[in-house]
Amino acid sequence: MTEDEARRIEFVRAIELEDREATLFTKEDRAAADASGRQAAGSLKSGRFAKAFLIARANFATARLTTRHKGLARLLQRTRWSGWIGIGLAAAGLVAGFSANEFGTGQRMDLLAAPLLGTIGWNLLVYAWIFGATIAGLVSGNRLPDPLALGIARLSGVGRRISDPSSAIERAARNFEERWSDVTSPIDAARARRSLHLSAALFAVGLIAGIYLRALVIEYRAGWESTFLDPVAVRAVLVALLGPASSVSGVAIPPLADINAMRWTGAEISGVNAAPWIHLYMLTITGLVIVPRLALASWQSLRAFQLALSLSVAGRDDFYIRRLLRASGAAPGRARVIPYAYHPGEETRRRLIATLKHVLGDGAEVRIEEPIEYGGEENWITTRAIDPDDDYCVLLFTLSSTPEAENHGYLAQIVAQRLKDHGNGTVLGALIDESPYRVHFGGQSGLDERIATRLAAWRSVFAPAGIVPLGVDLSDIADDRLAQRIEANLQADLDLVR
Repeated sequence: MTEDEARRIEFVRAIELEDREATLFTKEDRAAADASGRQAAGSLKSGRFAKAFLIARANFATARLTTRHKGLARLLQRTRWSGWIGIGLAAAGLVAGFSANEFGTGQRMDLLAAPLLGTIGWNLLVYAWIFGATIAGLVSGNRLPDPLALGIARLSGVGRRISDPSSAIERAARNFEERWSDVTSPIDAARARRSLHLSAALFAVGLIAGIYLRALVIEYRAGWESTFLDPVAVRAVLVALLGPASSVSGVAIPPLADINAMRWTGAEISGVNAAPWIHLYMLTITGLVIVPRLALASWQSLRAFQLALSLSVAGRDDFYIRRLLRASGAAPGRARVIPYAYHPGEETRRRLIATLKHVLGDGAEVRIEEPIEYGGEENWITTRAIDPDDDYCVLLFTLSSTPEAENHGYLAQIVAQRLKDHGNGTVLGALIDESPYRVHFGGQSGLDERIATRLAAWRSVFAPAGIVPLGVDLSDIADDRLAQRIEANLQADLDLVR
């Protein structure tokens, strides 16, 4: 999936979720978009069908929406990375470097001039920051934020926000921009870093170009002056800084006596011809600034490209996406229900199956296994296997039972571990049927509080397995509200990624 395809999916999602009255994108439009998606997906299987369907449907919907509403077309354009930021920073860096007063004043080339030493020193500090942030990120598992890069990334979205939430289209625009900003913030930060590195490299290029162009018509005289440094210290600084360039170029750094003779004591233009020193400084800046910065810019450009190909967008864990996939006619899901220490009646079983089909689609295959007797979890674990074709595995309990970590919790942990080991994407959930408990204690005061307390105990027992059980009353007729609660409990296995 390309970045633009993902942008359109998120854009259409925001519109359809806010356009509850189907005024912006009518029911006929949605049906046509579904048909376009099914046609594009054709006979593809499983995840490939889902991705092709969502992309084609979003393309169709975006084209129709932006044709009717020009403001939406501008909204999509505004959420793209603003290329003018990179161009502007690069141009500013080049001009600033060329215009820098690199040596000091007049024809003097101060070997300790701030623009030269400052450029090198600042870049060395930046490299130290990058190294430290990388090490800290590896240790903590999280990359440290770059405030300047994040600021530039936010600058790319100047003028995006819509402040008036009074209409569906404005609410959708706001929600889309906020969600898309969260999704793309790592990419935008990488792009901003690329722009900063490129700007720094061009600043150094401009600095070098300005020096050489001025040196064609001006004879610079090299020397130095300092309040605190003596010739020994100055030569030590120059050797440490320019030594590698001296070794590469063969241009020697003068001995201490010559360094002492180059010291300025007044306003006269003395010193020596600056050409050798210019070459040394330019080689040093090239090696310490231009080349590393271009390498870092290339790395951030590659990173932005890779992130753009792997961003997670709304996927199967999103109610809107699941609803679309059910409407797509894709292969229905399979769910297996495993009761433990609970024998649901025929009516309860029928309602549970109807509810799960309402969640997964009418064509879904729902199987309710024979209940595991209390204490029989070890035998079940050794004799039964996890079916890799199951999309959902639902553990079913009754609220009337008292949850025990060594039985209920143990079973949940073993099933969760087996599903993880298989790596087949089966989604695990747990339902606690409240109906027997409600029937037994019906009419008593404080019933809801007692149910809440018992459900809290179930959640505590299942926490080590990473499962949040859902309390449901299966004596009620299946409806949208119950279906959505169960659906929210069944967390998806994989996001649709690009």
